[in-house]
Amino acid sequence: MQEIQNLVIIMLIVFTTGLSLMGVFFFILINKYRKNLEKRQREALNNIIVGQDNERVRIARDLHDEMGPELSNIIFTLDGVKTQEPEIREMIEVSKGELKAAVQRLRNISHDLMSLSLIRYGLSDAIKEMIERQAQNELKIDFQSNCSGLDFNDAVKSHLFKISQELLYNTHKHSQATEVHMRLNQDTVKKHLEFTYSDNGIGNQGQKTTMGIGLKNIYTRVDLMNGKVQINMDNGFACNISVELT
Repeated sequence: MQEIQNLVIIMLIVFTTGLSLMGVFFFILINKYRKNLEKRQREALNNIIVGQDNERVRIARDLHDEMGPELSNIIFTLDGVKTQEPEIREMIEVSKGELKAAVQRLRNISHDLMSLSLIRYGLSDAIKEMIERQAQNELKIDFQSNCSGLDFNDAVKSHLFKISQELLYNTHKHSQATEVHMRLNQDTVKKHLEFTYSDNGIGNQGQKTTMGIGLKNIYTRVDLMNGKVQINMDNGFACNISVELT
């Protein structure tokens, strides 16, 4: 009888141990599957965003390098038209003015799609150029950086440029701000890049707000850089992004 009890106890121990091992095995398997799924989803999202950015670059180049010069050539051709007729001369001047405005609009669209300076000169210079294009607005923008002449990988450059562009757009459209402060600083020893942005706008004035598409895009881009972001809208708007460079 004692032997049967011992056998039952041993079988229970073996069965319980087996169930525990199976539980651990399935936990590891499910966790591995979840991580692989998240990785594939992350890669798919990154490919979509990178693909969109590459298409923006292509269109921006076409507009800037092809359409712009073609319209400028038409203006040059009109300059060569010789006539003493006041009506024709007036039509030519009006056409030239419209063409020049069209060239400027093309340049603005090209820069809004993707700054070619980002590709040619780097992130810091591209942000400076973007700010210079805002000079006619009443918004005062203070930008400081120690990254002039430094280069980063294409993903970091593209994501941070689009983020800064999105933040400026939101400030213009929603904040009623008069001042913006932007900082882009790299710690070359620690391989750490920090981007900060703040304005003196109305913030959310203590109201609970839902996250708009612009902010969602910012969080998505930061996540794709394996970075960290902190956003505060209690008093104006403040955003701090940190990225570990590899």
